[in-house]
Amino acid sequence: MHHLNPFYVKGKTVAPELVLAVRMLAVYLLLTGEFPFNGNQGGGRFYPLIELLGQLGTDEQFNLGVRMLFLSGIGLLLFSRFVRIGALGVGLAFVTGLLSCQICISVAHLFTGCVFLCTALSNHITGTDLVRFQLAVLYLGADLNKVFDPDWWSGASMETLLVTKHQIASYMKAASIFPRGFLSQMMGIGVIVLQISIAILLLRRATIIYAMLLALVLHLPMVLLMHMTFGPFLFALVTAYGSLLTWPRRLACDNRLHSSSLLVKGLTLLDFNGQISPCASNAKESPMRWLRTGLRYMAHPAMLLSMTVLAAALVRYGQLIPLTLVVVAAFWLYAWPQRKRLRKVLSPAGL
Repeated sequence: MHHLNPFYVKGKTVAPELVLAVRMLAVYLLLTGEFPFNGNQGGGRFYPLIELLGQLGTDEQFNLGVRMLFLSGIGLLLFSRFVRIGALGVGLAFVTGLLSCQICISVAHLFTGCVFLCTALSNHITGTDLVRFQLAVLYLGADLNKVFDPDWWSGASMETLLVTKHQIASYMKAASIFPRGFLSQMMGIGVIVLQISIAILLLRRATIIYAMLLALVLHLPMVLLMHMTFGPFLFALVTAYGSLLTWPRRLACDNRLHSSSLLVKGLTLLDFNGQISPCASNAKESPMRWLRTGLRYMAHPAMLLSMTVLAAALVRYGQLIPLTLVVVAAFWLYAWPQRKRLRKVLSPAGL
């Protein structure tokens, strides 16, 4: 599996799928400005949760130190082979930022930091399991909070979120068809059921694809209704799930189906990891061939980088409907077909 990224070194123990995931996530964070003491996470140290963090230098020195830790980790991740150290630095920067600022507490940023920390702690034995278990804990913890909150069972929480806070006209119109509070109650109970179901499905590798499907059902409607990506959470979630998939060692060209277009020629020039097999020229070019070729080579790092830039642009400019369509299409075309493959016996470090 080392063909998945151009900086992989034989003998390194971090699963290449995780390396690819955190590098994509690092690029996304830089493009959207979502990192400690910036973006949606506040402006710096403010009444730290841990007393020791309030005693380290002045606020300016402390804030600069956290930023430097973050940027240094990003640099190591993207431009060196010290992926584990880089991931550790980025993860610690997020956790330190959260603990040093009471108004900065954010599940989205904590989850993002944990993706990096799980990568730093992973090895050839654990493979991608730490990220998978982190996802299970995320949903289980969120679900337990709801199970013991009467407002989620009565629908009051959903009513507050969708009607009082966001005033979503389409939801209020749909809710008016039913008895007062009924739709909110059903949605609240539905969220509880979905979250516990996802947590259970994540416990087995063979059912990861079904967990991803339920995650789409859970998260994407909320994104569309509230027009929020919850900071870096949505993209971190996508990359975390993506690291659990099976990625091809080689990208072979089939002359009967694919095109020897400029796309393949361009990717061949960027093929630093020897992943692409030669593709003979074919006179029969067509839009369908181009589409199949694009999908076939989607696993190439250059293509994934382009999709990361596209996702960041869609988020920055608030184009959440196209973003949702891209996520659904990627799942349907690439992830869903893998459900049979994941039922097979997998090696401890494999996917």
